[in-house]
Amino acid sequence: MKAGAQAPTSVTLFDQGLIDVLEAAVTGLQPMQPYFLAFSDNADGSGQLQLLEDFTTNAVGAQIINTVGPILEIVQGGADAPRRYLVIASGSSTHPGTPVQVQVP
Repeated sequence: MKAGAQAPTSVTLFDQGLIDVLEAAVTGLQPMQPYFLAFSDNADGSGQLQLLEDFTTNAVGAQIINTVGPILEIVQGGADAPRRYLVIASGSSTHPGTPVQVQVP
């Protein structure tokens, strides 16, 4: 993930076989605000977003997020599926805002 001059967000993927565990140590966001982690169709964070997890940042604009699913399969794409990119967007899945951090391709 990149966020300009802000502190980097770190993402770790634990391969558990059929299911993966994604842990994101999110930093550099506005304190006590709602955001969501999602997949985007495009490397710049535009396009349709597929929700992974809603979260609210703590008092310093950070949060630890955990989610499970076939993450690696989705991110890598394949012959029958387009590649997806991780995005952190402002707002919530029901009231989405704009992407504020996107995966570095």
